[in-house]
Amino acid sequence: MQKKTDKIALPQEDITLNFDRSTVNMLTAREGSSLRPSLIVVQGIDRGSSLIIDRSPMLIGRGEECDFIISDDGISRIHARVVLDDQNRCIIEDMNSTNGIWVGRERVARHVFSEGDKVVLGRSTILRFMRVDTFDEHYQSQMYESAVKDGLTGVFNRRYFDDMLRSELSFAVRHRTHLSAILFDLDHFKKVNDTWGHLVGDDVLCRVARAVARTLRGEDLAARYGGEEFVVLARNIAPEGAVALAERLRQIVQDLRILTEEGIRVPVTISLGAATLCGAGVMNGDALLRTADENLYEAKQKGRNRVVASIVK
Repeated sequence: MQKKTDKIALPQEDITLNFDRSTVNMLTAREGSSLRPSLIVVQGIDRGSSLIIDRSPMLIGRGEECDFIISDDGISRIHARVVLDDQNRCIIEDMNSTNGIWVGRERVARHVFSEGDKVVLGRSTILRFMRVDTFDEHYQSQMYESAVKDGLTGVFNRRYFDDMLRSELSFAVRHRTHLSAILFDLDHFKKVNDTWGHLVGDDVLCRVARAVARTLRGEDLAARYGGEEFVVLARNIAPEGAVALAERLRQIVQDLRILTEEGIRVPVTISLGAATLCGAGVMNGDALLRTADENLYEAKQKGRNRVVASIVK
């Protein structure tokens, strides 16, 4: 059905612009909205993410207790706090962090923000201060999603995974914990596309991705690695735990009930290669992925719909 459109005549101009109803509503809402202070990550792993400062104080850091969680390994567990003073000024304060807060080339304990100010946290995360309205918040949220998420499946994209692998590797080295990767791809996926078409194939990818993401813990990460291949990164899971997780994912996907428009069930299975870095051994992200990939290849060679796992040597 064709959208109803409104015509907005600009004063003193011989121009008439056509907007659909949703655009008019959005512009009207923006006119009536108030500006709120916010911090936006403009450089770093979480670039595009933002914090609306709607109470005081608010904590920034890597820890789960923080209001704004930043994944950068150079960020302390509780790195900084943001407060609003009685003049409604926004102030960032260092919380005895390891790598500090930097304005320009100077490390500071406290900084009063002006519009557009940028501060560096840790080694590489840059925050920009802005006062935003509802329209800006929505736009910023969309920008963040497009920067870190796969457009089709909604899980994280390869670029974000690569950034997080470096961060999680540093965490594992620092805390001498395990780090596991599980690579998997859909068995005979070309046959799905050839038999039922690419729309069904896309639906299968989305359903599998969502099922896997729902199964993981909050600290785990699922990403689309490329095509029909996905990867899971699991923090602090021992080798036997990685095998158990991979087997659970295999079973969940096998049990999915995906139907075509004609009601025909599309059989879906996955092959998985799991690999674990042990905290006391050599910690190398390339070796982790290479071992997982070799194990995935072996799983497919052995007949698919199975898990092959090992410890990275």
